[in-house]
Order: sequence, then structure tokens, then C-alpha cells
Amino acid sequence: MTVDPIADPRAALQQAVAELSFEAGQQAATDPERAEYLMAVASTMAETLQRTAAARP
Repeated sequence: MTVDPIADPRAALQQAVAELSFEAGQQAATDPERAEYLMAVASTMAETLQRTAAARP
């Protein structure tokens, strides 16, 4: 069974966190400011996922 990220916003956020984190790692050597920004966005999304996990049935 596959998960449709459009149908499951949590899955979409989890995927975005992974992709942003990966991209931050790719950018770290050449553009550390951009990498820091991407990690901050990923961190904010991860915190949102943690806060809302208990509310999910």
C-alpha cells in the first residue's frame, strides 16, 4: 500500500523534512547560510509533527 502525500498532510510534512534536511547537507559546503535556513525550516516542520502527533487518532 502506498501513501498519497496529498491525501495525508502528515506524510507530506515528513517527506518535506527529509528532503529539506538532505538539501541542507548538500548546500552546507557551498552556501552555509542557505543550509542553516533549510535546517531551520525542517526543524520547525519536525516540531509541528511532534506537537500534533498526540492529536492523531
